[in-house]
Amino acid sequence: MTDKETEVQQDLTEQQEPQKNESRHLIFVAFILALLVFWGIQHPRAAHQIVLVLVGFGGIVMIHELGHFIVAKLGGIKIEAFSIGMPPVVLGIRKLKKGWRVRVLPKPGESVQIEEGDNDTEYQIGLFPIGGFVKMLGQSDTGAVDAVDDPRSYANRPIGVRIATVSAGVIFNAIGAIVIFIILFMNGIDLPSGVVGHVIHNSPAYDAGIRAGDEIIEVNGDYSVVEGQHRVDFEAVSLAPALSSPGEPVSYLVRHSDGTEEEINVIAETPAEDTSKLRYSGISQGKILTVDWRVEKDPNGMMELFDITGLRPRDEIKAVNDQSVQSWWEFEDVLSRTFQPEVTLRVSRQWPFDPENNQRTMETVKLPMWIAPTVENFRDEYDLTHFCSLVPRIRVEGIPASPKIAGLPKRIINGFRKKILRQQLDNRVDNDQMSLKAGDILIKIADVEYPNYKQLRDLTTSHDDKDMPITVLRKDAQGIEQKVELSVHPKMNRASDRVMIGFNPGLDIEHPIVAQTLPSLGTAGGVSAIPAGATILAIADKPVRDFFDIATAFQKNTGQTVRVDYQLDEKTGNVSVAVPEFEPVHAEASLAVAGIPFEELTV
Repeated sequence: MTDKETEVQQDLTEQQEPQKNESRHLIFVAFILALLVFWGIQHPRAAHQIVLVLVGFGGIVMIHELGHFIVAKLGGIKIEAFSIGMPPVVLGIRKLKKGWRVRVLPKPGESVQIEEGDNDTEYQIGLFPIGGFVKMLGQSDTGAVDAVDDPRSYANRPIGVRIATVSAGVIFNAIGAIVIFIILFMNGIDLPSGVVGHVIHNSPAYDAGIRAGDEIIEVNGDYSVVEGQHRVDFEAVSLAPALSSPGEPVSYLVRHSDGTEEEINVIAETPAEDTSKLRYSGISQGKILTVDWRVEKDPNGMMELFDITGLRPRDEIKAVNDQSVQSWWEFEDVLSRTFQPEVTLRVSRQWPFDPENNQRTMETVKLPMWIAPTVENFRDEYDLTHFCSLVPRIRVEGIPASPKIAGLPKRIINGFRKKILRQQLDNRVDNDQMSLKAGDILIKIADVEYPNYKQLRDLTTSHDDKDMPITVLRKDAQGIEQKVELSVHPKMNRASDRVMIGFNPGLDIEHPIVAQTLPSLGTAGGVSAIPAGATILAIADKPVRDFFDIATAFQKNTGQTVRVDYQLDEKTGNVSVAVPEFEPVHAEASLAVAGIPFEELTV
């Protein structure tokens, strides 16, 4: 090969190398974008929230950088680049003397020839929407820059211009915030209403006499005037207790549902077992009887909502078991006193949503009900659910799914735990039959038979990082209940600061079998004579099939003394039970209250 041929070959190689690098750069950026799009499709709700955060944060940074840009231009500083988003650069545009120059995915550090008459600034769009930047000649945020003789260099401008340029970002942020708030409040903005949606039992607000449906219209004398009436948003209602000093009363002016107004002082406290040490009054904000439309943005969440409750986004609940309900707290109250496997809802439905079509149809929905093993209590954390002192057995409602690590990653993690952390590994073989399953009924934990929820928690805590024997009743393939001996290994959950087994507890409502009685509650009669494991046969001579029937029977006989018939093995017996006039059934039902995403009540 001659010298000339060698030189030509080198020129070709030098031309091809930048093209290869540009192709690799393009492939890399396309790969990253494809991964982000794929992840967003798989996790639409999380992706939507992340995009909102990025757009919001990016907007704040852009206003900041725009301030630098404008003042630098006015001060005669040469701007080499103004970017929306951070590198790598996706698109670059510059105004030339003879037209426009557009660069798509330029290589990092690529030099650009500028002729006289061309615009000094290239306007860029970066791949990552987390802000932006202004690149000024002779200025760097990361270190010293080469000295230049150009009088338009940042370093060569008067000190007053430089101070103004640097300060402009913060000043523009402040101006931007003022302008945004003026625009928002000139057009109106929806804020959470001061109407009380729920009051926790045994909380400071409950003891002071505040109830669901009351509207708080002043907090420590502060209020806004909306359409001629005093109003506060719920943020003020919740912040006042948190910011109060220990023992300092928070003054609420409360408008009751009958229209009367009353000033109520509440001394906020820290709830039992609360690790944040913040003080609360025990009030939660109100909602409306409309299913949140934002559920539509999560197809999986929308399908789960429909499959479990039968409801769709934007459904408006009108009645429960033919009883009209006007507010969310009224709906919650009706459900808490309705002990049935399911209730019938009448809902007004607009589906699919069409802004141009306001036609709605009335639909009937069957809503399943359940009863939690505890009732919230502000100062005691919780109370045990009971039916006139009768406590059902604990049932495993579900096992949360956890990702499984197998193969090489599992060996690496186990090796790290064993050799570095010196942890003793559990070498037992995974056996599906030796694990808790949904539907299991707990009949013994350690040495406690038919434990209630409090005993379950206490036993779990005492067996931290130790094996704990559990006996359950489990249905076999033929539906016959069999006793199964298991062993679980409770572990400390750092997120909740509690020792946990890893299952969702519920109550065995389907069978009228008593796990325990709670005579300490002061219920008159012979409740304590009913043995653990006994099946309730009848109440007031009316047969019962499950705890829903038991609850209904006690509610119908409030303030009366009734006979309760029971059976254990082959022996039968009966006792007389004095049903309390108030709260004969100490339980909070329903999947609906916790499971339906209602919209917030706003003003």
